[in-house]
Amino acid sequence: MVLERTSWNCGRMRVTMYAVSGILRFQLETEKNDILEPSEKFRLGSRIVEIHLPSGLDPDSIHPDHIALCIIMITHPFIGDSLVLPKPVSERFSKFHNLKSSRYSIGPVDQNLKPWEPGINYRPGLAFSGGVDSTAALAVMPPTTAPVFMDRPTGKKSLYNKDAVIQSCLQVQRLGYDMRLIQCDLEYVRDPVGFPVDVANSVPAVLMADYLKLDCIGFGTIMESTYGTGHRLFRDYPNGTHYTYWGGLFKAAGLPFILPVAGISEVGTSIIVSQAPLGMVAQSCMRGVWKKPCLNCWKCFRKQLLDNAILKNQVEGQYLDELFNNKEASRFLGRVPIKHENVLAWSTHRLNSEHQLYSLLKERVQGHKEKLEWLEKWYSPSIDLIPEKYQEKIKEKISRYLLTMNELEEQELTSWDMNDIISSEKVAKQSLRLSQEMSSRLRPRR
Repeated sequence: MVLERTSWNCGRMRVTMYAVSGILRFQLETEKNDILEPSEKFRLGSRIVEIHLPSGLDPDSIHPDHIALCIIMITHPFIGDSLVLPKPVSERFSKFHNLKSSRYSIGPVDQNLKPWEPGINYRPGLAFSGGVDSTAALAVMPPTTAPVFMDRPTGKKSLYNKDAVIQSCLQVQRLGYDMRLIQCDLEYVRDPVGFPVDVANSVPAVLMADYLKLDCIGFGTIMESTYGTGHRLFRDYPNGTHYTYWGGLFKAAGLPFILPVAGISEVGTSIIVSQAPLGMVAQSCMRGVWKKPCLNCWKCFRKQLLDNAILKNQVEGQYLDELFNNKEASRFLGRVPIKHENVLAWSTHRLNSEHQLYSLLKERVQGHKEKLEWLEKWYSPSIDLIPEKYQEKIKEKISRYLLTMNELEEQELTSWDMNDIISSEKVAKQSLRLSQEMSSRLRPRR
Protein backbone atom coordinates (compact mmCIF):
# COMPACT_ATOMS: atom_id res chain seq x y z
CA MET A 1 0.00 0.00 0.00
CA VAL A 2 1.44 3.39 -1.02
CA LEU A 3 0.18 6.38 0.95
CA GLU A 4 0.52 10.07 0.26
CA ARG A 5 2.64 11.98 2.77
CA THR A 6 0.72 11.69 6.01
CA SER A 7 0.66 15.01 7.70
CA TRP A 8 -2.77 13.63 8.63
CA ASN A 9 -1.53 12.59 12.06
CA CYS A 10 -1.80 16.25 13.07
CA GLY A 11 -5.13 16.85 11.33
CA ARG A 12 -8.30 18.29 12.77
CA MET A 13 -11.42 16.13 12.98
CA ARG A 14 -10.53 12.45 13.19
CA VAL A 15 -13.01 9.59 12.80
CA THR A 16 -12.24 6.09 14.01
CA MET A 17 -14.24 3.02 13.06
CA TYR A 18 -15.12 -0.14 14.97
CA ALA A 19 -17.29 -3.14 14.14
CA VAL A 20 -18.87 -5.01 17.07
CA SER A 21 -21.58 -7.70 16.80
CA GLY A 22 -22.94 -6.48 13.47
CA ILE A 23 -22.83 -2.80 14.46
CA LEU A 24 -20.55 -0.43 12.59
CA ARG A 25 -19.53 2.42 14.87
CA PHE A 26 -17.98 5.75 13.91
CA GLN A 27 -16.42 7.83 16.68
CA LEU A 28 -15.76 11.53 16.08
CA GLU A 29 -12.81 13.26 17.73
CA THR A 30 -12.79 17.03 17.37
CA GLU A 31 -9.99 19.56 17.75
CA LYS A 32 -9.87 23.31 18.22
CA ASN A 33 -10.38 24.29 14.58
CA ASP A 34 -13.54 22.23 14.13
CA ILE A 35 -16.94 23.92 13.91
CA LEU A 36 -18.99 22.80 16.91
CA GLU A 37 -21.82 25.26 16.23
CA PRO A 38 -22.19 25.82 12.47
CA SER A 39 -25.22 28.11 12.91
CA GLU A 40 -27.67 29.42 15.47
CA LYS A 41 -30.03 26.60 14.47
CA PHE A 42 -27.89 23.59 15.34
CA ARG A 43 -24.66 22.37 16.89
CA LEU A 44 -22.66 19.16 17.21
CA GLY A 45 -24.44 16.63 19.39
CA SER A 46 -23.45 12.98 19.78
CA ARG A 47 -19.93 12.03 18.74
CA ILE A 48 -20.74 8.35 18.20
CA VAL A 49 -22.76 6.93 15.29
CA GLU A 50 -23.96 3.32 15.11
CA ILE A 51 -25.28 1.55 12.02
CA HIS A 52 -26.75 -1.97 12.37
CA LEU A 53 -25.60 -3.85 9.28
CA PRO A 54 -27.14 -7.07 7.89
CA SER A 55 -25.62 -10.24 9.35
CA GLY A 56 -24.17 -11.27 5.98
CA LEU A 57 -22.25 -8.02 5.42
CA ASP A 58 -18.62 -8.00 6.60
CA PRO A 59 -17.69 -4.38 7.45
CA ASP A 60 -14.14 -5.05 6.20
CA SER A 61 -15.59 -5.71 2.73
CA ILE A 62 -16.99 -2.15 2.42
CA HIS A 63 -14.92 -0.07 0.04
CA PRO A 64 -12.99 2.73 1.82
CA ASP A 65 -14.45 5.34 -0.55
CA HIS A 66 -17.96 4.34 0.55
CA ILE A 67 -16.96 4.57 4.19
CA ALA A 68 -15.44 7.98 3.53
CA LEU A 69 -18.54 9.21 1.68
CA CYS A 70 -20.73 8.23 4.64
CA ILE A 71 -18.40 9.88 7.16
CA ILE A 72 -18.38 13.09 5.12
CA MET A 73 -22.19 13.14 5.05
CA ILE A 74 -22.25 12.70 8.82
CA THR A 75 -19.55 15.24 9.71
CA HIS A 76 -19.58 17.81 6.88
CA PRO A 77 -21.04 20.84 8.75
CA PHE A 78 -18.66 20.39 11.70
CA ILE A 79 -15.28 19.93 9.97
CA GLY A 80 -12.74 22.72 10.27
CA ASP A 81 -9.50 22.39 8.28
CA SER A 82 -9.33 18.67 7.51
CA LEU A 83 -10.90 15.27 8.08
CA VAL A 84 -8.80 12.24 9.02
CA LEU A 85 -10.54 9.09 7.81
CA PRO A 86 -10.22 5.62 9.36
CA LYS A 87 -9.10 4.05 6.07
CA PRO A 88 -7.13 5.55 3.16
CA VAL A 89 -9.29 6.42 0.16
CA SER A 90 -8.64 6.19 -3.55
CA GLU A 91 -6.88 8.97 -5.39
CA ARG A 92 -9.96 9.56 -7.57
CA PHE A 93 -12.19 10.12 -4.56
CA SER A 94 -9.75 12.33 -2.66
CA LYS A 95 -8.88 14.43 -5.70
CA PHE A 96 -12.52 15.17 -6.45
CA HIS A 97 -13.30 16.17 -2.87
CA ASN A 98 -10.16 18.22 -2.34
CA LEU A 99 -10.73 20.01 -5.65
CA LYS A 100 -14.37 20.87 -4.91
CA SER A 101 -14.27 21.60 -1.18
CA SER A 102 -12.58 24.90 -0.40
CA ARG A 103 -13.17 24.54 3.34
CA TYR A 104 -11.41 21.30 4.27
CA SER A 105 -9.36 18.46 2.85
CA ILE A 106 -9.59 14.71 3.45
CA GLY A 107 -7.07 11.90 3.77
CA PRO A 108 -5.06 9.75 3.98
CA VAL A 109 -4.91 8.50 0.39
CA ASP A 110 -3.80 5.12 -0.94
CA GLN A 111 -2.52 5.72 -4.46
CA ASN A 112 -2.78 2.00 -5.24
CA LEU A 113 -6.41 1.63 -4.13
CA LYS A 114 -8.68 1.04 -7.12
CA PRO A 115 -11.82 3.18 -7.17
CA TRP A 116 -15.01 1.17 -6.69
CA GLU A 117 -17.06 0.37 -9.78
CA PRO A 118 -20.43 -1.42 -9.92
CA GLY A 119 -20.98 -4.65 -11.80
CA ILE A 120 -22.75 -4.65 -15.15
CA ASN A 121 -25.93 -6.18 -13.69
CA TYR A 122 -26.13 -3.95 -10.63
CA ARG A 123 -29.34 -2.00 -9.91
CA PRO A 124 -30.54 1.29 -8.40
CA GLY A 125 -30.88 1.90 -4.69
CA LEU A 126 -33.31 4.42 -3.18
CA ALA A 127 -33.07 6.25 0.14
CA PHE A 128 -36.72 5.58 1.01
CA SER A 129 -38.77 7.58 3.53
CA GLY A 130 -42.32 6.27 3.08
CA GLY A 131 -43.60 9.72 2.10
CA VAL A 132 -45.34 10.78 -1.10
CA ASP A 133 -42.24 12.01 -2.94
CA SER A 134 -40.19 8.94 -2.05
CA THR A 135 -43.04 6.61 -3.02
CA ALA A 136 -43.52 8.43 -6.34
CA ALA A 137 -39.79 8.01 -7.02
CA LEU A 138 -40.02 4.28 -6.35
CA ALA A 139 -43.13 4.03 -8.54
CA VAL A 140 -41.27 5.32 -11.62
CA MET A 141 -37.97 3.52 -10.95
CA PRO A 142 -37.22 -0.02 -12.18
CA PRO A 143 -38.91 -2.83 -10.20
CA THR A 144 -35.46 -4.17 -9.29
CA THR A 145 -34.76 -1.00 -7.24
CA ALA A 146 -33.69 -1.69 -3.65
CA PRO A 147 -35.39 0.78 -1.27
CA VAL A 148 -33.45 1.35 1.97
CA PHE A 149 -35.05 3.03 4.97
CA MET A 150 -32.81 4.57 7.63
CA ASP A 151 -34.56 3.62 10.88
CA ARG A 152 -33.77 6.22 13.53
CA PRO A 153 -34.10 5.10 17.18
CA THR A 154 -36.41 7.53 18.99
CA GLY A 155 -36.40 9.01 22.47
CA LYS A 156 -39.35 9.47 24.82
CA LYS A 157 -39.80 13.17 24.03
CA SER A 158 -39.83 12.82 20.23
CA LEU A 159 -42.94 13.75 18.21
CA TYR A 160 -41.69 11.39 15.50
CA ASN A 161 -43.86 8.27 15.24
CA LYS A 162 -42.41 5.42 13.18
CA ASP A 163 -45.64 3.42 12.96
CA ALA A 164 -46.68 4.73 9.53
CA VAL A 165 -43.28 4.47 7.84
CA ILE A 166 -42.62 0.98 9.23
CA GLN A 167 -45.98 -0.13 7.86
CA SER A 168 -45.12 1.54 4.53
CA CYS A 169 -41.86 -0.40 4.38
CA LEU A 170 -43.62 -3.67 5.18
CA GLN A 171 -46.15 -3.00 2.42
CA VAL A 172 -43.30 -2.33 -0.03
CA GLN A 173 -41.76 -5.68 0.99
CA ARG A 174 -45.08 -7.46 0.43
CA LEU A 175 -45.23 -5.97 -3.06
CA GLY A 176 -41.99 -7.80 -3.89
CA TYR A 177 -39.33 -5.11 -3.48
CA ASP A 178 -36.01 -5.90 -1.82
CA MET A 179 -36.84 -3.46 0.98
CA ARG A 180 -34.29 -2.95 3.77
CA LEU A 181 -34.79 -1.29 7.16
CA ILE A 182 -31.46 -0.37 8.73
CA GLN A 183 -31.22 1.07 12.23
CA CYS A 184 -28.91 4.09 12.28
CA ASP A 185 -28.64 6.94 14.80
CA LEU A 186 -26.64 9.46 12.74
CA GLU A 187 -29.31 12.16 13.21
CA TYR A 188 -28.21 12.53 16.84
CA VAL A 189 -24.87 13.93 15.66
CA ARG A 190 -26.91 17.08 15.08
CA ASP A 191 -28.49 18.93 18.00
CA PRO A 192 -31.43 19.39 17.60
CA VAL A 193 -31.93 16.01 15.95
CA GLY A 194 -31.88 15.96 12.15
CA PHE A 195 -29.80 15.18 9.09
CA PRO A 196 -26.36 16.84 9.12
CA VAL A 197 -26.76 17.21 5.33
CA ASP A 198 -29.85 16.51 3.26
CA VAL A 199 -28.43 13.39 1.57
CA ALA A 200 -27.38 11.73 4.86
CA ASN A 201 -30.41 9.42 4.83
CA SER A 202 -28.55 7.47 2.13
CA VAL A 203 -25.75 6.37 4.50
CA PRO A 204 -27.11 2.80 4.99
CA ALA A 205 -27.61 2.37 1.22
CA VAL A 206 -24.06 3.57 0.46
CA LEU A 207 -22.56 1.20 3.04
CA MET A 208 -24.50 -1.68 1.50
CA ALA A 209 -23.85 -0.75 -2.14
CA ASP A 210 -21.72 -3.77 -2.98
CA TYR A 211 -23.75 -6.09 -0.72
CA LEU A 212 -27.02 -5.11 -2.44
CA LYS A 213 -25.37 -4.74 -5.87
CA LEU A 214 -26.26 -1.07 -6.40
CA ASP A 215 -24.98 1.13 -9.22
CA CYS A 216 -26.58 4.45 -8.20
CA ILE A 217 -28.34 6.00 -5.22
CA GLY A 218 -31.77 7.55 -5.62
CA PHE A 219 -33.64 10.22 -3.66
CA GLY A 220 -37.23 11.45 -3.74
CA THR A 221 -36.00 15.02 -4.31
CA ILE A 222 -38.67 17.07 -6.08
CA MET A 223 -38.76 20.20 -8.24
CA GLU A 224 -39.26 22.52 -5.26
CA SER A 225 -35.96 21.33 -3.79
CA THR A 226 -34.00 21.06 -7.03
CA TYR A 227 -35.10 23.94 -9.24
CA GLY A 228 -36.36 26.26 -6.50
CA THR A 229 -40.02 26.38 -7.51
CA GLY A 230 -41.93 27.83 -4.55
CA HIS A 231 -38.79 29.58 -3.29
CA ARG A 232 -37.37 33.00 -4.17
CA LEU A 233 -35.86 32.21 -7.58
CA PHE A 234 -35.40 29.43 -10.11
CA ARG A 235 -32.16 27.50 -9.57
CA ASP A 236 -30.07 25.90 -12.30
CA TYR A 237 -29.69 22.79 -10.17
CA PRO A 238 -27.51 20.66 -12.50
CA ASN A 239 -24.89 23.42 -12.49
CA GLY A 240 -25.36 24.45 -8.87
CA THR A 241 -23.15 23.75 -5.88
CA HIS A 242 -25.30 20.97 -4.36
CA TYR A 243 -25.37 18.74 -7.43
CA THR A 244 -21.82 19.62 -8.44
CA TYR A 245 -20.40 18.73 -5.03
CA TRP A 246 -22.63 16.00 -3.60
CA GLY A 247 -23.63 14.49 -6.95
CA GLY A 248 -19.98 14.58 -8.00
CA LEU A 249 -18.79 13.05 -4.73
CA PHE A 250 -21.26 10.16 -5.06
CA LYS A 251 -20.11 9.67 -8.66
CA ALA A 252 -16.46 9.65 -7.53
CA ALA A 253 -17.43 6.82 -5.17
CA GLY A 254 -18.95 4.91 -8.13
CA LEU A 255 -22.54 5.64 -7.05
CA PRO A 256 -24.00 8.53 -9.08
CA PHE A 257 -27.27 10.16 -8.10
CA ILE A 258 -30.52 9.01 -9.68
CA LEU A 259 -33.18 11.71 -9.21
CA PRO A 260 -36.31 10.45 -10.98
CA VAL A 261 -38.72 13.07 -9.60
CA ALA A 262 -36.38 16.08 -9.70
CA GLY A 263 -38.41 17.55 -12.56
CA ILE A 264 -41.75 16.85 -10.85
CA SER A 265 -43.40 19.16 -8.33
CA GLU A 266 -45.17 18.14 -5.14
CA VAL A 267 -48.36 18.40 -7.17
CA GLY A 268 -47.01 15.88 -9.69
CA THR A 269 -45.74 13.37 -7.11
CA SER A 270 -49.14 13.49 -5.40
CA ILE A 271 -50.84 12.78 -8.73
CA ILE A 272 -48.51 9.82 -9.31
CA VAL A 273 -49.22 8.40 -5.85
CA SER A 274 -52.97 8.83 -6.37
CA GLN A 275 -52.79 6.66 -9.51
CA ALA A 276 -49.88 4.25 -9.16
CA PRO A 277 -50.48 0.75 -7.73
CA LEU A 278 -47.66 1.44 -5.26
CA GLY A 279 -49.25 4.70 -4.10
CA MET A 280 -51.19 3.14 -1.24
CA VAL A 281 -48.00 2.77 0.81
CA ALA A 282 -47.35 6.53 1.07
CA GLN A 283 -47.96 8.66 4.14
CA SER A 284 -46.08 11.92 4.60
CA CYS A 285 -47.09 12.66 8.21
CA MET A 286 -44.34 11.64 10.65
CA ARG A 287 -46.47 12.09 13.78
CA GLY A 288 -49.60 10.10 13.07
CA VAL A 289 -50.03 6.34 12.73
CA TRP A 290 -50.65 4.18 9.67
CA LYS A 291 -53.51 5.61 7.59
CA LYS A 292 -54.27 8.11 10.37
CA PRO A 293 -52.14 11.24 9.91
CA CYS A 294 -52.04 13.63 12.87
CA LEU A 295 -53.84 16.45 10.97
CA ASN A 296 -52.06 18.87 13.29
CA CYS A 297 -48.77 19.56 11.47
CA TRP A 298 -47.79 21.75 8.54
CA LYS A 299 -47.34 18.82 6.19
CA CYS A 300 -50.84 17.50 6.95
CA PHE A 301 -52.35 20.94 6.32
CA ARG A 302 -50.68 21.31 2.93
CA LYS A 303 -51.27 17.72 1.83
CA GLN A 304 -54.97 17.80 2.79
CA LEU A 305 -55.59 20.81 0.56
CA LEU A 306 -53.53 19.32 -2.26
CA ASP A 307 -55.20 15.91 -2.16
CA ASN A 308 -58.68 17.48 -2.19
CA ALA A 309 -57.68 19.66 -5.15
CA ILE A 310 -56.40 16.64 -7.08
CA LEU A 311 -59.63 14.73 -6.38
CA LYS A 312 -61.70 17.87 -7.15
CA ASN A 313 -63.52 17.58 -3.83
CA GLN A 314 -65.60 20.40 -2.43
CA VAL A 315 -64.33 21.59 0.95
CA GLU A 316 -66.70 23.31 3.32
CA GLY A 317 -67.69 24.11 6.88
CA GLN A 318 -66.68 21.71 9.61
CA TYR A 319 -63.87 20.12 7.56
CA LEU A 320 -62.20 23.51 7.05
CA ASP A 321 -62.75 24.42 10.70
CA GLU A 322 -60.76 21.33 11.66
CA LEU A 323 -58.15 21.85 8.93
CA PHE A 324 -57.38 25.42 10.04
CA ASN A 325 -57.29 24.42 13.72
CA ASN A 326 -53.56 23.81 13.30
CA LYS A 327 -51.05 25.71 15.42
CA GLU A 328 -48.01 24.75 13.35
CA ALA A 329 -49.74 25.76 10.11
CA SER A 330 -50.62 29.17 11.59
CA ARG A 331 -46.88 29.82 12.05
CA PHE A 332 -45.95 28.69 8.54
CA LEU A 333 -48.73 30.73 6.93
CA GLY A 334 -47.42 33.88 8.62
CA ARG A 335 -44.16 33.68 6.66
CA VAL A 336 -43.26 35.25 3.33
CA PRO A 337 -42.81 33.24 1.25
CA ILE A 338 -44.81 30.34 2.63
CA LYS A 339 -42.98 27.04 2.33
CA HIS A 340 -44.21 25.41 -0.91
CA GLU A 341 -46.35 28.49 -1.61
CA ASN A 342 -46.65 27.34 -5.22
CA VAL A 343 -48.47 24.19 -4.08
CA LEU A 344 -50.94 26.20 -1.99
CA ALA A 345 -51.54 28.51 -4.97
CA TRP A 346 -52.19 25.54 -7.26
CA SER A 347 -54.59 23.98 -4.74
CA THR A 348 -56.56 27.15 -3.97
CA HIS A 349 -57.03 27.88 -7.67
CA ARG A 350 -58.96 24.61 -7.81
CA LEU A 351 -60.93 24.66 -4.55
CA ASN A 352 -63.76 27.09 -3.82
CA SER A 353 -65.25 27.95 -0.44
CA GLU A 354 -66.63 30.98 1.39
CA HIS A 355 -65.02 29.82 4.65
CA GLN A 356 -63.35 32.91 6.15
CA LEU A 357 -59.90 31.45 6.92
CA TYR A 358 -59.78 29.61 3.61
CA SER A 359 -60.74 32.84 1.82
CA LEU A 360 -57.89 34.65 3.60
CA LEU A 361 -55.46 31.94 2.52
CA LYS A 362 -56.70 32.06 -1.07
CA GLU A 363 -56.39 35.84 -1.13
CA ARG A 364 -52.86 35.59 0.28
CA VAL A 365 -51.51 33.17 -2.37
CA GLN A 366 -53.36 34.51 -5.41
CA GLY A 367 -50.44 36.81 -6.17
CA HIS A 368 -49.63 33.85 -8.44
CA LYS A 369 -52.30 34.90 -10.94
CA GLU A 370 -51.70 32.07 -13.36
CA LYS A 371 -53.15 28.70 -12.41
CA LEU A 372 -49.73 27.03 -12.53
CA GLU A 373 -50.94 24.12 -14.68
CA TRP A 374 -47.30 23.23 -15.38
CA LEU A 375 -46.95 21.98 -11.79
CA GLU A 376 -48.98 18.97 -12.95
CA LYS A 377 -46.39 18.15 -15.63
CA TRP A 378 -42.86 16.78 -15.98
CA TYR A 379 -39.89 19.07 -16.72
CA SER A 380 -38.07 16.91 -19.27
CA PRO A 381 -34.58 18.50 -19.01
CA SER A 382 -34.38 16.81 -15.60
CA ILE A 383 -33.73 13.55 -17.48
CA ASP A 384 -30.05 14.52 -17.23
CA LEU A 385 -30.25 13.83 -13.48
CA ILE A 386 -30.87 10.15 -14.21
CA PRO A 387 -28.06 7.78 -15.30
CA GLU A 388 -28.37 7.06 -19.02
CA LYS A 389 -28.91 3.36 -18.33
CA TYR A 390 -32.31 4.11 -16.75
CA GLN A 391 -33.50 7.19 -18.64
CA GLU A 392 -35.85 5.62 -21.16
CA LYS A 393 -37.60 3.30 -18.71
CA ILE A 394 -38.16 6.07 -16.17
CA LYS A 395 -39.33 8.50 -18.86
CA GLU A 396 -41.86 5.93 -20.05
CA LYS A 397 -43.16 5.37 -16.51
CA ILE A 398 -43.50 9.08 -15.80
CA SER A 399 -45.51 9.47 -19.02
CA ARG A 400 -48.10 7.02 -17.67
CA TYR A 401 -49.08 9.56 -15.03
CA LEU A 402 -48.02 13.04 -16.20
CA LEU A 403 -47.87 15.10 -19.36
CA THR A 404 -44.59 16.74 -20.35
CA MET A 405 -44.18 20.53 -20.18
CA ASN A 406 -44.14 22.35 -23.48
CA GLU A 407 -41.58 25.06 -24.26
CA LEU A 408 -43.75 27.89 -22.89
CA GLU A 409 -44.36 26.02 -19.64
CA GLU A 410 -40.64 25.33 -19.29
CA GLN A 411 -40.05 29.06 -19.66
CA GLU A 412 -42.55 29.72 -16.87
CA LEU A 413 -40.59 27.36 -14.65
CA THR A 414 -37.15 28.74 -15.51
CA SER A 415 -38.34 32.34 -15.01
CA TRP A 416 -39.80 31.61 -11.54
CA ASP A 417 -39.29 34.72 -9.39
CA MET A 418 -41.00 35.56 -6.08
CA ASN A 419 -39.10 38.76 -5.29
CA ASP A 420 -42.11 41.01 -5.92
CA ILE A 421 -44.26 38.91 -3.57
CA ILE A 422 -41.54 38.77 -0.91
CA SER A 423 -41.05 42.56 -0.96
CA SER A 424 -44.78 43.40 -1.05
CA GLU A 425 -46.19 45.22 1.99
CA LYS A 426 -49.66 44.05 0.99
CA VAL A 427 -48.59 40.41 1.06
CA ALA A 428 -46.89 40.90 4.44
CA LYS A 429 -50.13 42.31 5.88
CA GLN A 430 -52.17 39.48 4.38
CA SER A 431 -49.82 36.90 5.92
CA LEU A 432 -49.97 38.57 9.33
CA ARG A 433 -53.75 38.76 9.28
CA LEU A 434 -54.13 35.12 8.24
CA SER A 435 -51.75 33.92 10.93
CA GLN A 436 -53.37 36.05 13.63
CA GLU A 437 -56.90 34.99 12.67
CA MET A 438 -55.89 31.33 12.75
CA SER A 439 -54.11 31.71 16.09
CA SER A 440 -57.07 33.48 17.69
CA ARG A 441 -59.39 30.59 16.78
CA LEU A 442 -57.18 27.70 17.88
CA ARG A 443 -58.90 25.33 20.30
CA PRO A 444 -57.99 22.01 21.92
CA ARG A 445 -58.42 19.05 19.61
CA ARG A 446 -60.76 16.27 20.62
